[in-house]
Amino acid sequence: MNTAFQTSFPQRLLQLALAASLAMTVGSALAQSQTKPARASGYVATESDPAARPARAELSIFRGPSEDTLATIRQRGTIRIGVVPDEPMVMVNAKGELSGYSVDLARRLADDLGVDIEFVQTSWPQVVPDLLGHQFDVVISGLWVTMPRALVVNFTQPTADEGVYLVASQKLAANAHHMADFNKPEVRIAVDANTVQAQLAKRVFPKATLVTDLPNPLDAVRTGKVHATLLPTIAPSLVEEKGAGQLRFPLDKPLATTRAAMAIRKGDADFLNLLNTWIGLQRDDGWLDDRASHWSSQGDAAK
Repeated sequence: MNTAFQTSFPQRLLQLALAASLAMTVGSALAQSQTKPARASGYVATESDPAARPARAELSIFRGPSEDTLATIRQRGTIRIGVVPDEPMVMVNAKGELSGYSVDLARRLADDLGVDIEFVQTSWPQVVPDLLGHQFDVVISGLWVTMPRALVVNFTQPTADEGVYLVASQKLAANAHHMADFNKPEVRIAVDANTVQAQLAKRVFPKATLVTDLPNPLDAVRTGKVHATLLPTIAPSLVEEKGAGQLRFPLDKPLATTRAAMAIRKGDADFLNLLNTWIGLQRDDGWLDDRASHWSSQGDAAK
C-alpha cells in the first residue's frame, strides 16, 4: 500500500472540506446580491428600513363556539323578527296589526320553518344594536345593505330593490318640477343624519339646506316644515296616495336605487345559508316578484 497516499489522505479531506465551505459562502453572497437591492458605500441600516426590522409574528384570531340560531328557534318554537315601520315594507294599522312586503316574507318564512312568529318593533338607529343584543333572531324590514352595517352583521342575498325618491311638500314646493328647483339655499331637505339619503342629498343637492335633526323627515314634509325629503320605497304611488294631497313626487325617476336584505348576527353560517336558500326558492317560484308587485300597487295596502 502506498504510504504517501496514507499520510496525505487526511490533509486531502481537510482541503476538500475547506473548498466546499468557501463555495457555499461565495454562493450565498452571490444569491444575496441578486435578491437584495444594492446599497451605497457607507450605508447604515435603520429600524425604519424593512430589511433591518425583525420579523413580527402574527397572532391568529379564532372564533369561539358559534350560535345555532335555527336550533334555538326550533327549541323555542317561535322566530323573532325585528321590524321598523316603513311603508310599504312594514305598516301598522289602528289595531296594531302589521302588514306589508317584509311582513309577508316573515310570515311565509315562519310557516316554512314550522314555527310561530313574534314581531319586535324597533327603530332605524336601534335596529342593528337590538339585533346584536339578541332582541330578535333576524331583521326582515327592508334594511339597506351598506358597508358599515356589513362590518357588524351578515346580510342575506337581496330581498328587494328600492328606489330613492325625492318627495316634496305640496304646500311649499307645488311649482318645483326639476332638480335645479331644489338645489337652492332656501330649500330645506330633511334627511336622517349619517344615512345613505344624507350622502345622496349632499351630492345631488349641494346648495340646498339639509335638515338632519327631525324625528320623521316624511312627516316634516307632510306638515310643511321642510320642502322635501329623500325616501326609499318600492311603492311611490302608495306613498303619494297616503299623503292625502300633501305629498308629491316632482321627478319621474328615483335619484338612486338600493338593495334591501335580511340581516342576522355574524358567526352562524348555517342559518345564513338556510335564509339564502329560502330566498332563492321564493325568487325562482315567482313569489317574491308577486309580493313586490302587489305592494308596489295600491292593492289592500292602504286598508
